[in-house]
Amino acid sequence: MRALEAYIGFSTRGSTMNLACLSVAVLLSQGLQDEAYYSGIKEAFDPMYRLDYEGAIERITDLGRRFPEHPGPPLAQAVTLWLRELFRRQELDDLDRFISPGYFTSPTSRQMPEDDRKAFESFLEQSETLAQRILESRPGDLDARYYLGSVEAIRGAYAITVGRSKLDALRHGKKAYQYEKAILDEDPDYDDAYMTVGTYEYILDNLPWYIKWVAVIAGYTGNERLGFEYLVRSAEKGKSVGIDARVLLMVLYVREHHYEYALRLARDLHQLFPENFLFHVNQGQILKKMDKTGEALDVYTSVERKAEDGAQNYQKLPLAAFRYSLGLELLGAGRREEALARFERVAADPEAPVREGSLSRLKAGQILDLLGRREEALARYREVLKLEDAAGTHHEAERYIERPYHPGKRG
Repeated sequence: MRALEAYIGFSTRGSTMNLACLSVAVLLSQGLQDEAYYSGIKEAFDPMYRLDYEGAIERITDLGRRFPEHPGPPLAQAVTLWLRELFRRQELDDLDRFISPGYFTSPTSRQMPEDDRKAFESFLEQSETLAQRILESRPGDLDARYYLGSVEAIRGAYAITVGRSKLDALRHGKKAYQYEKAILDEDPDYDDAYMTVGTYEYILDNLPWYIKWVAVIAGYTGNERLGFEYLVRSAEKGKSVGIDARVLLMVLYVREHHYEYALRLARDLHQLFPENFLFHVNQGQILKKMDKTGEALDVYTSVERKAEDGAQNYQKLPLAAFRYSLGLELLGAGRREEALARFERVAADPEAPVREGSLSRLKAGQILDLLGRREEALARYREVLKLEDAAGTHHEAERYIERPYHPGKRG
């Protein structure tokens, strides 16, 4: 409770209480869709879309001071902490992770830092409390109910991406859907609400059969077609969720193999936020799925070059790991010399993770064997043995020291 009071400047004693009541009254007279607030939240979220999470937190904190009774700023803080955690785990850079059936249900040893987790939960509670306070003064207020639904939606998103709990995600998702669907039943032009409703419709219609029949019995149903229609509407007309809806649509278009639409969105998003290397990488991933390998490799090479040149926020790209992955892509395309150059650079990078450093030396040795450069290959294999054994690299290196590497041959 003290954290809440500190955040909103609220005290239960003296004149501060009267000021808080006056602040609520002013907010109610203006409505939660105050244009100054929307302008402020867009400015606050702009750094986040550019991968500057600290900058976003700073701006949202300032917005909270200007609108201390608005449920939006604490909700935005929670969203930023959640996305920063996903970025910390490097789970936003690969579309395949989000369309793999087992990804979000797989156990993980990664934990959100305790302080961040507590702050995330506290911000959601603050947003919920502020929305409820408005409803006490103005029952049925659509905007306050929208924020209550948004809080549940973020809890659901957190549950599936960080907590890895399908049941919690469905429970919070259903609550969010009920809030937002009721709003749309009263006001079909409340465009921001279509994102939550559309997401719910899509997900429920695409549950695996062994979960879906339980969901139907429990009263969960969905419609994929409506889900896409609603998400497109929120992307085109939403006042505060337009960018989020476009990002989600990009992922879902990939999942549904509508690659042209996904690529268009990835390019548009990167044009809007050129500092965000994720949107840049996404273009290469989509092109690869379209079997446009050459174009995909050009995109990846462009990302690598921008990171090397120190382009804004591209320095946050884990370059050694990216180079190793790029080397594998080049090798798969038969471009051995280019692949070798990437593996050699990772091997020479003192800051490269042990896994990528060891695997890069092994791959470099294999390519050197294929190029007939046996002594150089042996040097790479021996380097592998001096490092920590990663992913079975020691066994592989010992094997190729005894006999040169050749694809398809073992022992």
